[in-house]
Amino acid sequence: MSKKKVAVLFTGGRDSSLVASLEALQGNEVHLLTCNSGIGIGSELSQIRVEQLMERFPENIVGRTYLPTYGLFRSVAIENLEEDFRRWGINLVLLGDKLAIHAAATVYCIQNGIDRIVDGCVGYQEDLAEQKEVALELLKDFEKKYGIEYESPIYNYGSKDDVKYALLTLGLSSKSLEGVSIFGDAFSEPSEKQVEEYILDKLPICHKHVELLTNTAKVVERTRYNPEILTV
Repeated sequence: MSKKKVAVLFTGGRDSSLVASLEALQGNEVHLLTCNSGIGIGSELSQIRVEQLMERFPENIVGRTYLPTYGLFRSVAIENLEEDFRRWGINLVLLGDKLAIHAAATVYCIQNGIDRIVDGCVGYQEDLAEQKEVALELLKDFEKKYGIEYESPIYNYGSKDDVKYALLTLGLSSKSLEGVSIFGDAFSEPSEKQVEEYILDKLPICHKHVELLTNTAKVVERTRYNPEILTV
């Protein structure tokens, strides 16, 4: 019986590491996806976690793939940054990064026959825009359009300590080995309405990106009549 493929949005942090472990324990073929938008600092440490996971679950963790999202992230979160700040009055750049990650991961999944994406979003960090339930629900709808199921399996798992102890139980380090973002030092919590409006405003860019990279022949044909279609 072949293993079921699953893509894990992987940062090297405790939460995504636990999710990867739980998927491996279920006998799934685990693809670790790490997106690089150019705004991370110290993210190279996450390779230590990859090696730990592959040593612990050699039959299930197939490795890590880096997905470059520089251009897509710029289109979603940076190109209209000043206008976005005026409109929503708060830093939502990391939410834009999350949208870019999902669009890039969707392309990977379509190209590799994967119909399930999971991540390490957790309820104890719901003050973060990208981990609010409204954001997760909208991202589920986004993935559903491509026949992909999106889940956050440990959202209600418990506290940060619960996650740490679970990793130790599995024989893994409980240290967080993920990088930090240069846009991460924002201390204002957005409202659900702000998060919802931002995502709905930016999703067309993500859909255009997925179409461009998975339906290239048709896109090339359309650009003969509308060159702006390649602007993402």
